[in-house]
Amino acid sequence: MSASQPQITNRRPLVIAHRGASVEQPENTFAAFRRALALGVDGIELDVHVTRDGVPFVYHDPNFQRLNGCRRRGTHATWRELRSLRIGGAEPIPRLSAVLRLIRGRAIVQIEIKPGVPVAPVLRAVRAARAQAGVILSSFSLSILNTAARLAPSMPRMLIYSGSHTAPTLVRKMAAVGAACLCIDQRDVKSAAFVRYFRIRGHSVWCWTVNRPVDMRRLASFGVTALVGDDPALLQRTLRQ
Repeated sequence: MSASQPQITNRRPLVIAHRGASVEQPENTFAAFRRALALGVDGIELDVHVTRDGVPFVYHDPNFQRLNGCRRRGTHATWRELRSLRIGGAEPIPRLSAVLRLIRGRAIVQIEIKPGVPVAPVLRAVRAARAQAGVILSSFSLSILNTAARLAPSMPRMLIYSGSHTAPTLVRKMAAVGAACLCIDQRDVKSAAFVRYFRIRGHSVWCWTVNRPVDMRRLASFGVTALVGDDPALLQRTLRQ
């Protein structure tokens, strides 16, 4: 499936590795991404921040306390300073451009741009890696998606959402930023009719974070486009059943 041309089909949902194969390897690391690729996933979700000197790097949290014990914010550090940090004592923090070169042509990449992160350096990294064809730019922030639409109108955009808005309201939000895809908290997807509302309008519906087989089967029966989970191997086994 093209990232920019979602279609309604009867095939299984796409399997998207959340922060890589993050059940098996430290999240958002080369090890997690390589494991996801070895499994043959359809896509990989990752998170991006930008250093003080303008280098996009792959990491979820605003600081490194949870995974590294360091309270410093990544956006306050230079890339040279971040290069010495290790996740779980072993894995380096990846530079976005290097990750995109690893994945390019092998899987879709959902890049979540965190609130407050400058968009232009992220776009430069995507272009430097020649990865435009396989990337979806995503965010909770409408402002970030609007900036992405202005700076890179040809790159697909995805609205990430969690909450209780109706399907028509979400479609209007998507239209405002030119987003063809919705990535929604799986707990907010209550029926096949909800999913169908988007898909008959040509929109993809991705669900996060889906880690229980009962939820995988429920959402697959609703006709969602993709399931984003920490355990892509479990997703694959469940969807084959």
